[in-house]
Amino acid sequence: MTKTRCAIVGTAPSWREAPWDDPDLYIVSLNDAYVMGLPRVDEWCELHPLDHLWFRDPRQKMVDPRQVPPGHYIRPHGHVEWLRQTARTLPVWLQSAPPADWPPNAQRLPVEALEAKYGTYWASGPAYMLLHLYERGFREFQIYGIHLSTQEEYIHQRPNFEFLLGRLLGPAVQITVRDGKRIYDGETGVRVVLPASTPILQHGWKYAYEPKPAKPVDPFADEWAAVQQEKRELTRALIAWPTGKDRTAALARLQRLEVIEMDIQQQRARRQGCGTLAAKLVAA
Repeated sequence: MTKTRCAIVGTAPSWREAPWDDPDLYIVSLNDAYVMGLPRVDEWCELHPLDHLWFRDPRQKMVDPRQVPPGHYIRPHGHVEWLRQTARTLPVWLQSAPPADWPPNAQRLPVEALEAKYGTYWASGPAYMLLHLYERGFREFQIYGIHLSTQEEYIHQRPNFEFLLGRLLGPAVQITVRDGKRIYDGETGVRVVLPASTPILQHGWKYAYEPKPAKPVDPFADEWAAVQQEKRELTRALIAWPTGKDRTAALARLQRLEVIEMDIQQQRARRQGCGTLAAKLVAA
């Protein structure tokens, strides 16, 4: 029997809530989410160009973004080989046609067909995956581990993903909450299932009709402001630095401030619930 129910699984904390033991649920994941230890998967997507991947040293717990060449995406060492080996048993969708020696399960995503039908507004890998699965006959979409709410590029991605979910559901939607899930049944016959913990398709309060919640206290705000102020003052000083005077200490301090700045950003990301992987790595 052809399956019509699928789950798209990412790396944000709610990935653990996926019903892994549901044999009728087709599970699709992406990028390097396998490092999370997903119990099972039926299909994989890596829609970033393979020649623009930057492979991190497995001995590093954190990656300095300045090490990553512009336009590149961080992946674990061995990632391309993992994709090739996975394609021996599972479908693997890529941005471009795979090398000739890859198994036939590795295929190029038919992006032109998707754009011809849905336009050119695409802002994330899950967006492509969603519509590609829909075009193949899937009508129930469970979304786990995809929050699109932490880093700047994800903030841009979330409106597009929610727009596409709404487009599939149609204008009339019945919403049910049970067993820690929000279930959206659209008049089109599409069902979307989201864990209650994900920010996708929810706002937190009814704008203008309910009091706006107080903004959470940022415990790093003072430290962030102090670092920014010291960086500005140090930069101005270096611009006007006397000729012949040793700048070694000042440059070392500026580099240290940039490290502190990155650490604050990562601590903020962890507090926002982006999960271990996203907190330690630059998101792709």
